Amino acid sequence: MRRAWAICRGRCPRCLSGRVWRGMFSMNEPCPVCGLRFERESGYWTGAMVASYAIGIPVLALIVVGVWVASGWDILVALVVGDVLFLAVVPFVWRYSRVVWLHLDWLIDPVPTAR
Repeated sequence: MRRAWAICRGRCPRCLSGRVWRGMFSMNEPCPVCGLRFERESGYWTGAMVASYAIGIPVLALIVVGVWVASGWDILVALVVGDVLFLAVVPFVWRYSRVVWLHLDWLIDPVPTAR
C-alpha cells in the first residue's frame, strides 16, 4: 500500500519519500532523500514507453467512451474529440509512466543503499 501511495505521489522507489520530479518537466537526477540515481544508464527510459502505453490507452479509451456516452455523438466524432482532449492529459501520462517504470524496475532489480 505504501508503494502505491508513493507512485501516486511521484516518490522514489527506494526510500518512498524523495520527490522524483523537481518541476513539471524536470526530474531530480538523484533522489534528494536517499541519493538513488534515477536514470541508471543511457536509454533507461525506453522501458517507460511501455508503461506510458499501458497507462495511456485505458485513459484514452475512458475519455472517448465518456465523450461518446455524454454527448450521444457518432463514435467517430467522439473519437476525434477524445483524441484532442487526450492531448491535455499526455504530460501527466508521461510523468506517471516514468514513476511507474522506476518502481517496476526497482521491484525487479533493486539498487542497494550505499553504506
